Amino acid sequence: MDGSAVAALPFLPLAASRAGVRLRCLRRVEVVGEILAHCRGIEVGRRPLPGALAAGMEIEVPIARLPRVTLPAELRFSLAVGGPDIAPPWPLPNAAAALELLGPGEVAVEELRLEQGVLRGYATDRANGLLEPVMYARINECGARGVAVERPVPLPEGGCAFRFALPLEPGDLTESGLSVTLHLVGLEAPLARYAFARADAEGTAPRLATLEARLERLERGAAAAARQAEEEMRRQAALQQERIDSFIAAAASLLLDRIAGVPRGEAPADPALSALHRLVAEAAAPAAPPAEPPRLGARVEIAPDSGHLAIGWHAPERDAEGPFRWMGEAALVVNPEPFRPVAAAILRIRHLYGAAQPALRAGFDGTPALPRVVRGDLVRLEPEGGPRPCQSLSLEALRHGIPERDGASADPRPLSLAVSAIVFEYAA
Repeated sequence: MDGSAVAALPFLPLAASRAGVRLRCLRRVEVVGEILAHCRGIEVGRRPLPGALAAGMEIEVPIARLPRVTLPAELRFSLAVGGPDIAPPWPLPNAAAALELLGPGEVAVEELRLEQGVLRGYATDRANGLLEPVMYARINECGARGVAVERPVPLPEGGCAFRFALPLEPGDLTESGLSVTLHLVGLEAPLARYAFARADAEGTAPRLATLEARLERLERGAAAAARQAEEEMRRQAALQQERIDSFIAAAASLLLDRIAGVPRGEAPADPALSALHRLVAEAAAPAAPPAEPPRLGARVEIAPDSGHLAIGWHAPERDAEGPFRWMGEAALVVNPEPFRPVAAAILRIRHLYGAAQPALRAGFDGTPALPRVVRGDLVRLEPEGGPRPCQSLSLEALRHGIPERDGASADPRPLSLAVSAIVFEYAA
């Protein structure tokens, strides 16, 4: 279309968006009817005219769909089917131009089946016929794998349809089954999902029982490992102290002949010998026993910095009220006296995250605990069926969160509740 012909047209296309193609009126126009948009003779959108249009007014002609045509193509505008153009054509040079008008579209998988180790499907996009689909899949929520896509074919009402295929490998089928998530490049949400689960003759109950038994063994093993690590640390500290004492004794023996003549109870005149006397006296003094949780009769109180808070606890902290320790989603507390029957465990709560009251699930070596909130800052846990010996207390928070993800602070740790002490009560 030459320049004179374009200047004679009453409208000029300016831009394209999801709202449609924007046309500007170049001179006053009095028309009653609709502006039709068509591509290769196929109507793709229309816009009613209000009647009289002044020069400089702009209107948008919405585009509802695009047919499957050979690119490059163009959108033409007229007042009737087969009528003369009222604006220069809007070019569609590639598939990206269709995305500007229609967005990502509404691609739907109409059929999905597994045949001979190949996952085959049929998908449609009833709006965007210029779609050039690129697909990939995630197998069992792992890395991406390309999907073979056939060339799309046009639909009679507009849009397009295409077939795709994904060959599966023997290693994709795991013990629990198969999970495939199909994605289309350009869409955030998955296009489709396919899942295959093994059918067990006895149902899922035996597998759940096996998992529960394995979890119980892991909890007991973790508690035993924590106790063993604590004893090993104490043994290493005692061995180190013994070696220091031996060194001091060996060093002191070199000067025994010089201090042999000093009467008992008198300090040597030599300052070096006086310092040696003090060093030997300090080495001979009995070493302080390692810190143990304070025992108050049938109660043992565990402080926040105690090694009995084994797994799932963050580092101890302190505020104006004293020390405390945050728990993550789940944690383990080692029983200080595992051979005595535990009547209850009491948690002294200092802080809560994301909850007004404590919400816990607990167990004593796999035996469920009955939680009872004594008051806002005290939670009492009693083993179901009465007092019983146990190696550890397992805790699971029903409400937890990450402050950084929730926008509360820059703390990236998972938090649930913070304790200032944990008290074990034993039966008589």
